[in-house]
Amino acid sequence: MDNIIKLDCRGMCCPEPLTLLRNAVRKAPDGQVFHLLSDDPVSLRDVPAFCKFMKHELLAMPNSENPHLFIVKKKLSDPKDS
Repeated sequence: MDNIIKLDCRGMCCPEPLTLLRNAVRKAPDGQVFHLLSDDPVSLRDVPAFCKFMKHELLAMPNSENPHLFIVKKKLSDPKDS
């Protein structure tokens, strides 16, 4: 998927970055990729926990090159759930 949804949540505090991510994921098609920028230290815990709980794929966490970037891919629906 070439069109990445970018969410710039820098300057926002918990729970805003996670809430914006969760709302965007709900509206997006399966397999959609999100770039979430968040400088809230709580996001380092919240985003991975959200991805694990909802079974979305956490493609990247912040690092020295991209200190605020999380990359998340929305899970594919299970046909058994339809």
